[in-house]
Amino acid sequence: MVWDDQDLKRSDLFVPANIQVGADKNPNIFMGAKQTRLGLDVKHKFGEETLAIKLEGDFHNDATDATGIFRMRMAYAEYKFVTVGMTWSNFFDIDANPVTVDFEGPNSSTLSRTPQVRFSTYRKKNVLSLSLENPVENVTVSAGVTILPERFPDVVGAYRVNGGFGFVKAAALFREIRYQSDRARSLPGYGFTILGSVKVGSRDKLRVQFVTGTGVARYIQGASGLNYDAVYNGTNELETLQMRGSNISYQHFWSEHVHSSLTAGWLGVADNANLTGGDYKSGYHGSANFFWQAVKNLTFGAEVLVGERLNINQEKEAAARIQMNATYTFTRSFN
Repeated sequence: MVWDDQDLKRSDLFVPANIQVGADKNPNIFMGAKQTRLGLDVKHKFGEETLAIKLEGDFHNDATDATGIFRMRMAYAEYKFVTVGMTWSNFFDIDANPVTVDFEGPNSSTLSRTPQVRFSTYRKKNVLSLSLENPVENVTVSAGVTILPERFPDVVGAYRVNGGFGFVKAAALFREIRYQSDRARSLPGYGFTILGSVKVGSRDKLRVQFVTGTGVARYIQGASGLNYDAVYNGTNELETLQMRGSNISYQHFWSEHVHSSLTAGWLGVADNANLTGGDYKSGYHGSANFFWQAVKNLTFGAEVLVGERLNINQEKEAAARIQMNATYTFTRSFN
């Protein structure tokens, strides 16, 4: 259940970029179960090696319908050092994702899932990986400019260091943006992120991420609807936009079955003369929550979120949200 102090145009996700600057505040409530998830994990032994297959979906493929539409979340196979299919982008790491009630998370997170082929070091403590990922563009265009199909996959290289402290991962992304104006043209896109999770005491965790890049907005959660990979500059060319952001989250366990997280995030775009006054400049996201595991598989959560959008013309607007959820998880094994 979600209550917002204004209409955010997608009530099941808290996205600071969706805050309507200068608009009348019309509080609204949303209730749904679209986050319900179904999955199948298959493990098959080949001697000492294991083929792992994961299929998973939920009903979160529609912005407005409370009943939702079924969608694929995961569909991949993993054998030795090769992963093939749809899973988390190599430009992200789910272990660094803050624990929140909100389905979106901090606006500067690179949380995304993409079809890919990934090669990783095998049976090593630290993991070096290279992935070829499906290219998708989020570009602002105008009359006379069209986006062309990509010739190459997005390429992501990453290195994750694991230890008793937790882990730290660094990743670099390279991609191409192709378009047609007076002729076929292309722009390079590139980005870098460092993220990780560090243990504090016996159970607490500190999770952090920093991301920066040019032409990679489609990989950043809070910018996915802005079309900020590139922008029209008034000529026959597009220009890539540089974005940067960071987030931090601290999870504290009050007892074995009760925990809370404080999370803060910021995301901004570098100055560019082609952005107009009402365009997004920057935004922040903050949340505090409380989770209680009532019985083994049943958890209740409550969360307060605040956010702000700042436009290029320095006009801004803030929004607040209160939301609660109940989650029941279960598995069934078949031999």
